Amino acid sequence: MEEDKAFQKLKESDIFYEEHFIQNEKEEGALHWISTGCKPEKNKILIFIHGSPGTWSNYLRYLKDPELLKMYCMLGVDRPGFGKSFGPIADVNIQAKEILGSLTKLPEMQKGKKSISILGHSYGGPVAARMASLSPEKFQYLFLLAAAMDPETEEIKWYNKVADTWIASWILPEEWAHSNSEMLPLREQLRSLIPEWKKIQANIIVVQGEEDGLVDPKNPEFIQKNFYRETKTFLLPKEGHFLPWKNYDLIHKLLIEFSD
Repeated sequence: MEEDKAFQKLKESDIFYEEHFIQNEKEEGALHWISTGCKPEKNKILIFIHGSPGTWSNYLRYLKDPELLKMYCMLGVDRPGFGKSFGPIADVNIQAKEILGSLTKLPEMQKGKKSISILGHSYGGPVAARMASLSPEKFQYLFLLAAAMDPETEEIKWYNKVADTWIASWILPEEWAHSNSEMLPLREQLRSLIPEWKKIQANIIVVQGEEDGLVDPKNPEFIQKNFYRETKTFLLPKEGHFLPWKNYDLIHKLLIEFSD
C-alpha cells in the first residue's frame, strides 16, 4: 500500500498514531517514523524494519492490529532512501547506525526503561540484526523473516546488472533504483558483519519459506551457526518470500507469544 493511502487508513481509524521526523547528527536529512498505540503506560515496544524496496506502510495491518495495540507501542520506519526518509545509504551497517541513533531520540523512547522487540524482513533482516548487535542490551527479541543473512547465498541477479546501467536507472522509479543500489554490495557487507552477530543478546525467532526465490532457504542454517544465541526457527513448506503478508496469522501469533 502506498504511504498516502496508508495514512488515510490511519486517519479513518480511531487508532492513536503520531508521525516523527528525526534529524541525524550530520544534519543530512531526517528519518521518518510512524508510531501507533504509544500511550505512556506501555512498556513494550515493537519496531518494524521493511525490506527493499518498501516503507513503513508495508506493516500497516500490524500497526492497526487490536491485539498488538493492547500489548505494544509500535514503530515503523522508512529506511534511508525510501518513503519520506533522506538517503539513500546502500550500506547495512551505516543504515543500522542511523536508524538506531534516531530511535533513541523518539519521544516514545524517553519514557523510562522499555522491553524492545525488532522485526526485519528481507533486506530489513540484516539491518535489524545489526541494530541488535550494535546495542545488545537494548533489544529483547529479534524477529528475522526471510532475512538475507548468509553472504554465500547472495548473488547478483541479471536484472540487478541491467538495472545498474544508466539507461535503466533513468527509467526505473527512484525507489527501485535505490533498492538495486542496496543489492549490489550486499554480499561483501554481509561477509564483513559475520563477526558482529555473536554480540547479539536478544532472543532470536527466524521464519523462512522453503520455496523462497529471493532469499535462499538455507539462511536459517547460517543464523544457527553464526549467532551465538539459541534461535527458534520456523521453516514453512510451500511458502515463498512474502511472509509478513501471506503468513500474517503465524507472525501475529509469534509476536504475541514472544513478548515477555
